[in-house]
Amino acid sequence: MMLRGYRGADLPLLTGHWLPGELLGLSVPGRPALAEPARVPAPEGPGEDGAPGQDDELCVVPGTGFVRLAALDWVHRRARLEIGLRPGAETSAEPLLKAALDHAFRVLGLSRVFGWVTPAVPLPDGLPRDALLRDAGLSPEADIPRALWLDGRPVARQIWGATRHG
Repeated sequence: MMLRGYRGADLPLLTGHWLPGELLGLSVPGRPALAEPARVPAPEGPGEDGAPGQDDELCVVPGTGFVRLAALDWVHRRARLEIGLRPGAETSAEPLLKAALDHAFRVLGLSRVFGWVTPAVPLPDGLPRDALLRDAGLSPEADIPRALWLDGRPVARQIWGATRHG
């Protein structure tokens, strides 16, 4: 699976019914039809000095979804990974996750990538979240109880991450 840079025509890929900021953002089964969709900001233009105007890297796979490496820290070579997949693209979750990690480590030269996972949110069609994440090379790092208010109750979140040195 090949990632490419964001273009203005890709804007529809940045809105969907996944939980905002998720490492593996897939449409949430049973989400109310009138629920506000999650939105990812489109990249900003260059700053006044001509330098890039954001600390994010946004890539897309047309018709499938987006990969966002947010809060890029070029000094410590790390970023938070967020993925959003369109409905019907669930089978692309594994290759997109692997492409995102390859882009982070090989193309951007990062040494650490991490992301939020909300176990209380079921994946469509019973996709095995933990197996997908582990097969891509991520490991659970921390459990944060009562980290998020979801469906009228507090739920736990997890941080999953991967590191590469070299």
